Amino acid sequence: MGKPAAENEPTDLDEMTHNELRVMHREASTAMLFAKAVQWGAVCVSMTIFTVAIFVDRSVRPLDTFDNLLSIAIILFACGAIFMLFMYQMWQFNEIKRIRLIEAHFSSWTRRVNNIESRREKAVERYTMLAFMMALVIGSAVIAITAIR
Repeated sequence: MGKPAAENEPTDLDEMTHNELRVMHREASTAMLFAKAVQWGAVCVSMTIFTVAIFVDRSVRPLDTFDNLLSIAIILFACGAIFMLFMYQMWQFNEIKRIRLIEAHFSSWTRRVNNIESRREKAVERYTMLAFMMALVIGSAVIAITAIR
């Protein structure tokens, strides 16, 4: 026979506070999704700008000084994109802390469902994805600079 279902311990919050926490939880979740979308957008825009820089360089075939300026611009833009990725990752980290605090006041079943995946696993996934995004920006910048030179 299967394991008996554990008893659910309902939240001890009043209805008004519980609804406020649900709204805050939804807003924090939405903010995290927005931040992740902005991060991927930054990666895509970076790669697009680097591609455009290559096509501009190839079509105009300007002086070496223009190549140097274009390379510097690519480096600066890549640094800006990586900074933006990092800042939005910190925002997500703060939203996760907020969500954890809110979830501590929900029922025991809600906490159990939300803890299926460990915090460590979630952190590894988040920071692996961040490293991958940064590698895409850096790799694209290196390819663009190599193509320009």
